[in-house]
Amino acid sequence: LKKDLMRHGVEFNFSEGYLKKTGANAILTEAGRTIEYGKLINCAGLYADKIANDFNFGLKYTILPFKGMYLKYVYEDKPVKMNIYPVPDIKNPFLGVHYTVTVDNAIKIGPTAMPAFWRENYDFSHNFDIKELLPVLTYAGWLFVKNSFGFRDLAFREMLKYSRKHFICLAEKLVRRIDASGFKEWSKPGIRAQLLDKENLELVQDFVVSGDKNSVHILNAVSPAFTSSFPFTRWVVENHV
Repeated sequence: LKKDLMRHGVEFNFSEGYLKKTGANAILTEAGRTIEYGKLINCAGLYADKIANDFNFGLKYTILPFKGMYLKYVYEDKPVKMNIYPVPDIKNPFLGVHYTVTVDNAIKIGPTAMPAFWRENYDFSHNFDIKELLPVLTYAGWLFVKNSFGFRDLAFREMLKYSRKHFICLAEKLVRRIDASGFKEWSKPGIRAQLLDKENLELVQDFVVSGDKNSVHILNAVSPAFTSSFPFTRWVVENHV
């Protein structure tokens, strides 16, 4: 895909984060480079709200990060052939523990939906930022006290998943049989960029795309699957670009 895009003149600049807006149609990167554009599309995930705020969009929202951890099945047999999901709980914006069969036929169970302490809290030290920790703790604390959308109950359920035995037990209920001892390896966690409405303290469960003739900001893509979905991309382009 990258090669196809490069053949069409697309330029890639990795490890060069957005720093700030510098003019009507220009931004400054962390590398000190000014990039001019005809139209900017902000799909920065965990930092989409911060960029949108620079353009005066999404001011009522903030990203509340949730960490998803997975356990990988290490045995050679393949008892699960396809993705398997539990019946959804409409009060809960998360899918719950389910089976994922990856492109290399590995079997994973997960994810958890534990509140992360900062936006890139992949482990105990990765990109730690005290300026992100404080608002996350503040908003999570308010949600916990108010039990908005059952947040306190959700938090208690998710804490139980720190027990590997409990985590595996939830997955066992979805299949007739599987060797639970095969789930031995933690795979790389992911962090969901979940949008929070600061005014009513509710997790947003629908798409949120804002913008004008100069910029488009994808603030909430509902599910990580949509962040790599061509139909969603097509919808953004056809309706907002």
